Amino acid sequence: MEFKTGDTVVEPSIGICEVEGIRKMTVDGQEMVYYVFHAQNNTKVMVPKTQMEKRGVRRPMSKDDAKKVMVLLKQPTSPNRNDARLQYTAYREVINSGDPARISKLLRDLYTLDLANELKGKEREIMEQARKFLVDEITFIRNDSKTKVLDEINEALKQMYKKKVQKEREEKKKRNASSAA
Repeated sequence: MEFKTGDTVVEPSIGICEVEGIRKMTVDGQEMVYYVFHAQNNTKVMVPKTQMEKRGVRRPMSKDDAKKVMVLLKQPTSPNRNDARLQYTAYREVINSGDPARISKLLRDLYTLDLANELKGKEREIMEQARKFLVDEITFIRNDSKTKVLDEINEALKQMYKKKVQKEREEKKKRNASSAA
């Protein structure tokens, strides 16, 4: 993917950025092209052009994509538990991917675990990073306040969990009815 100075991009490790410039630099005897990103929090990062795809750098999602993410956040999920170290590594990979759909699934999983009092170690921190990632990008796209977007995301998560609990109750009733018959 090619970008030019002034473009807005999402760099998963720092969020929404502007392409401040493109530089050629010689590193270890090799000339390489770097994009210089300037994040909203005044962080500057240089990313080699050859690493853009691997790092998940992309254009911000569209308003339609943001609507789809909000719909996804309302879909019930059943998180599965693996080895804690492997799980943490998988969570980091999802966050670093910068993929809003994957991040929304991660957020739903962690939110569900949180309400079941099953969050472990740094999972709460990962959950907040996922929420912040979505809030920041959707706020930028829709030009809304962070508070409004955060409230919408939290409400979508509440609806998701309510649907999940309702579905589980219905399944339990069916099992009990079939075992009583």
